[in-house]
Amino acid sequence: MVGTHKLRTLRGTAVEGLTTRLVVADGNLNHGYRVIDFVVTSRYPAGADNAAFGTLHLDYDTDATWQWSDNRQIAWCSSALGARQSGTAGAVAPFKVIDPDHVVLQDLYLTCQLGSGTGEGAFVNYMVILETVELSDDEAILTLIKERSQDDLR
Repeated sequence: MVGTHKLRTLRGTAVEGLTTRLVVADGNLNHGYRVIDFVVTSRYPAGADNAAFGTLHLDYDTDATWQWSDNRQIAWCSSALGARQSGTAGAVAPFKVIDPDHVVLQDLYLTCQLGSGTGEGAFVNYMVILETVELSDDEAILTLIKERSQDDLR
């Protein structure tokens, strides 16, 4: 992979249970992004049940549940805020896995869920840090092939 690498941060709130488009393809298949960090949290850290779970994926129709065998899912994370041993509220270490071999050439989507399952309309905070990647023509073709799941019939 050639070119200079720059960071791009995406952050905001997403509606629980709905798929949110974060990056829209710019039409240049030699320009992509590598996810280097991914975090989701509840908007209300003082709440009793404030766990949040998220999935980054490359297809709008991807199942929101964690399916590590699905090539369209490229990152998973969860976080919770709760009582520490001292009895005060505070952050619990987040869990995250980011597939280091994936480069996003087309669109990137996010699906989040709160641990309490509060239902539609609730919001989840997210932050995704991307590194820009310039690809040769051959690398771009291989990346496009990899973006599709092996069992994807479209």
